[in-house]
Amino acid sequence: MNQIFSHLIAAVILPLIAVIFLIVKRRKQFVKNKKEFWARQNTLFLEENGFLQKNNIPSPLNFLGEFETWRTIIETVSLCNEAGLLDFLNDETGGATFEHIKNFLGFNTRAANAVIDLLLAVDVLNQFDDKFVLTENAKLYLMKKSPLYQPLPPAKFAKRFLKIAKSGKPAGAVKKWGSGKAVKPENWAIRQHQNSFPLGFALANSGLLKGNNILDVAGGTGAVLIALGLKNPHFKMKLIELPGSVNIAEKMIAKYGLSEQIECIGMNMFEGYWSSNMDTVLFTNIFHDWDDEKCLILARKAYASLNSGGVISIQEALINEGKPGPLWTVHWMVMMAIFMQGRQFRKHELEKILTDAGFVNIRTVPLLGYYSSVTGQKP
Repeated sequence: MNQIFSHLIAAVILPLIAVIFLIVKRRKQFVKNKKEFWARQNTLFLEENGFLQKNNIPSPLNFLGEFETWRTIIETVSLCNEAGLLDFLNDETGGATFEHIKNFLGFNTRAANAVIDLLLAVDVLNQFDDKFVLTENAKLYLMKKSPLYQPLPPAKFAKRFLKIAKSGKPAGAVKKWGSGKAVKPENWAIRQHQNSFPLGFALANSGLLKGNNILDVAGGTGAVLIALGLKNPHFKMKLIELPGSVNIAEKMIAKYGLSEQIECIGMNMFEGYWSSNMDTVLFTNIFHDWDDEKCLILARKAYASLNSGGVISIQEALINEGKPGPLWTVHWMVMMAIFMQGRQFRKHELEKILTDAGFVNIRTVPLLGYYSSVTGQKP
């Protein structure tokens, strides 16, 4: 009996200790990375490398985000295969409409759009008019009856994805953000800063900004305004961020010595009045979090905040107008369908929102890497 008990302990306790060890190790690494991140936030590195004098900032290294991209692609295709979608499409010799696919999966419209865009982007589907058909490549390598069938790894996030895709209710921080509550803002700070800081320098050199009075809405860590302030000391800037998150922006701005140039305002962007008499209103990676109705609300609030002749500038990674792509952006389309209320936009979709809000002279300009700026002017 004692021997059986000993074996049972070894079978249960030792793996449990191993799991706890890994969790503690990862937590320590996260704390170390966060500490080192904050230690790097100053102008010394930028000055030593002549970075502030550059007119053209180098694009980010694409491969740094490709791991997440390909994991999302593989798991989404695997999910569709496990759900029987590929067999369903293979049997539909004339192709299937969007509604047929949506109803077969039982997904809400946003999730169905995201999945179909991804399958088109990776050549699993072709589109002819309003019908979608499996490509010959997919039939040869993804169908179990084919001698060249290549099994895919199981979709680890399938259960969560299916629940959200069918209910239409996103999980994650966006639910609390929508009610004005901050969610672990310091944990979000690293990625926000890494994404937005380069875009701020690109904006500073783009010629897209108007005047000196600039408002950054939901400005996160203040990364965009910090970059603008380092490049132009004449800018007078304001940042709106949730009350529970604004202290992170204030901390970051102080580390770059720009507290006198950038004013931080703690508020829910959907409520109350923004600062008036602004020359430029910025949104960076904000519209993709929300549905079109909320994006139109934000665009109209920006319109009200601007002086006549002022501009709105929306920084987003756009989906191609034709065949969906690039893959990095399509990956985020799926992420937005799971965790947020919005999607990655096509150019014409953001341009329509700005038109509906009253803006004129609307244009879309490539900015940096996968990102573009969609701008409009208040008459």
